[in-house]
Amino acid sequence: MDKREAAHRGGARHDAVDDSLRARLCAQAEELRARFGIDVEPLAVPGVADEQLVALAGSVAARLLVVAALGARPQQHGRLGSMAERVVQSSPMPVLVVRDGARFEAWARGAQPLRVLVGVELTTTAQRALRWASALRVIGPCDLLVTQVAWPPGEHLRLGLRAPMPLDHLLPDLEQVLRRDLEAWAGVLPGPGETSFLVQSGWGRVDAHLTQLAAEAQADLLVVGTHQRAGMARLWQGSVSRGVLHAAAMSVACVPRGDAVGDEQEIPTFQRVLVPTDFSPLANRAIPVAYGLVPRGGVVHLLHVVTRHPGADGPDPQARLHALIPPAAQGRGIETRLEVVTEPDAYVGIIHVAGRLGVDAICMATHGHASLSQLVLGSQAHAVVQRARQPVLLVPPERGE
Repeated sequence: MDKREAAHRGGARHDAVDDSLRARLCAQAEELRARFGIDVEPLAVPGVADEQLVALAGSVAARLLVVAALGARPQQHGRLGSMAERVVQSSPMPVLVVRDGARFEAWARGAQPLRVLVGVELTTTAQRALRWASALRVIGPCDLLVTQVAWPPGEHLRLGLRAPMPLDHLLPDLEQVLRRDLEAWAGVLPGPGETSFLVQSGWGRVDAHLTQLAAEAQADLLVVGTHQRAGMARLWQGSVSRGVLHAAAMSVACVPRGDAVGDEQEIPTFQRVLVPTDFSPLANRAIPVAYGLVPRGGVVHLLHVVTRHPGADGPDPQARLHALIPPAAQGRGIETRLEVVTEPDAYVGIIHVAGRLGVDAICMATHGHASLSQLVLGSQAHAVVQRARQPVLLVPPERGE
């Protein structure tokens, strides 16, 4: 048998396989049409599965790419992991990796709500994942468990807590602050179904905690955000997305960060603003600006950080702060709360208080001249900007000051 005849027979077998595959696809499409009353288009596309799936989904502007959890391809050309994992790594749209389709069918029929655990950290990527999970309620009721895994030493340090740190749980005061911030960050999640929040202390890998919590909650779906990387970062070392894909017993949805320009952006409002002062005229310039940021019913926290021995700053700091409240504040319906803390560095006290109070923004004066007081030094303002989780509004001095 010559090469031409072999190639002909090989091509005939390939066509036969394609015909068989197309027949199976058409039969499955017809079954789905009859079962769910939806439009189904069967396609058989040659090529590498994960690459073609992502390309095809992009060509039709798909909003979701669904793949089965099982499936593999020989490791070559530096590609790592299963087909589902490679799809998640490269897909620009959310990917649903299904392990138990029966639960989704029951939900789609209205037989039961979908139990969804959303693993978050307070970032834009996680916010997009949460909004995606919440949007599932358009299809049917979803019970959302919004979950944050917190590392106790880091949170104690961030908030400047003085109490001894337990190793196996969060202090009640710390858990209350973290839960408050989580609920405020999540905002209102409309649609049918219950919404609950969980802050869980955790050491080690976050993905291990999320998969365990999802199993304990008997979740049907675990949703996480994913940061897509290129080059060596495709190994996903330490990736939460990769970890839950491998370890979760339930279906997993991975929502990429996406293009923020194309996403609907919420307009923030400042209900609580922190304004620090060391009582110098320059620092006090930020106070009226802070009151201008909040609407009626808002709160301004006036803060003084004692950086030396208490009493070294002169008269009672509380009384001095009270004297700085603008007379028009009460008439505008703005509440003032006074805060005095002791820290070796002013910026440390500002960051700690901002975290504990859960303010929406920090408003402070800034100046680059080292001859001026500590609080308004450029280095102090820079340190706050670098470390704060909230927006920071810097008020410059007038010309000549």
